[in-house]
Amino acid sequence: MKKTLKLILSALLLCCVLFVLTSCGDDAQDNGGGNDGGGAAENGGGGEPAEPEAKSFLKKAETGERNNYNGSVGYEILALADMQVTAVGRPVSGSMDQSHTIYIWEVGTETLMASATVSPDSPTDALGFKTAKLDAQITFKAGESYRLVSAEYEDGDMWYDIGTAAEDPIPDLQTNAEAEISTPVFTGADAHDSYPGNTFNPGGIRGYTGLTFYYLP
Repeated sequence: MKKTLKLILSALLLCCVLFVLTSCGDDAQDNGGGNDGGGAAENGGGGEPAEPEAKSFLKKAETGERNNYNGSVGYEILALADMQVTAVGRPVSGSMDQSHTIYIWEVGTETLMASATVSPDSPTDALGFKTAKLDAQITFKAGESYRLVSAEYEDGDMWYDIGTAAEDPIPDLQTNAEAEISTPVFTGADAHDSYPGNTFNPGGIRGYTGLTFYYLP
């Protein structure tokens, strides 16, 4: 009888040990699977960092009523920080019926860095600019100067004019802080894709056409 009781107790003890060992193994497997799955989900959920959104140099589009010049007009900037420039924009003054090529020139070497064309079919952003992406990003370097001009046509689409600061109500262009406007610039008459070597500065923050560019700081 005692032997039978001992055998029963031994069997029960063995079952308890096996149950405990099995439970621990299941917990370890569950925890391991949870960590692997959680880690993968967390990494997958994070993914690649989102591309930063390009920012417009001008905070709003200023419209205008001038269209009596056949040439390229715009302004010169001094970059205050390094910027990756991705696109350009031209304000829409009422409507746009023509295409306009926007050129970006490096002042120090008078080298054409990039160009892009906006058209009536180009997208219009929330600020009121017709926009076009550059074929490839270019870099504005802190301390360097650049000229941004748009090809305009006599009796064509209207554009923002600088006027004369002492007597006109034309508002200054509202800029972001990574660059500053140095002076309005323009090409010779009937020239569109040549270096805009002419300047005229009536004072204030002015630049023919009121073009913008989009950049990553």
